[in-house]
Amino acid sequence: MRPVSQQVLLPCTVQHGMFSSERAVEIVLGGEKFSLFADESLIKEYRGKEYLLVTLIGDNGEPEHKTILLPSECFETQSRWLSIPEGMLKAA
Repeated sequence: MRPVSQQVLLPCTVQHGMFSSERAVEIVLGGEKFSLFADESLIKEYRGKEYLLVTLIGDNGEPEHKTILLPSECFETQSRWLSIPEGMLKAA
């Protein structure tokens, strides 16, 4: 049976987007940057840091990594899917 996906928090940096409820989000993974736009309701602050609410899909065969689904496509990859080190994710 496939595990149910869940919402988790991914660290990011955030700036205002073009629209009042839009945010420009940047995620850094091992020196590589991924950027996308997200609704401001998906940005959470915890202990002075900003996080993006994403969907955890599960294991992907890469040791200590998980597959996540972003709220919109990254400009760099034109994909909503990312493989993230498990230690970066926080419970929502």
